[in-house]
Amino acid sequence: MATALSSPTLGEDGGQIVFRGRLNLTGDGGAVLEVADTRILFDLADPPPPVAFNGTWVEVRVARNSVSLWPYLL
Repeated sequence: MATALSSPTLGEDGGQIVFRGRLNLTGDGGAVLEVADTRILFDLADPPPPVAFNGTWVEVRVARNSVSLWPYLL
């Protein structure tokens, strides 16, 4: 979801993990969320976010048990 808050966040809120940063859509079904100096790669479900979200601040909330960490070299 788009957010008016423009401060990066990676934290926990109840049973959710909260990511807040600037969203960059990759055009191939993925997205990169820039959180401070870190880039987090996301695979997106259908339908993808609107193109108008590209470059905007967004907040992603995910159930804590739905987050997985995979090493990836950019």
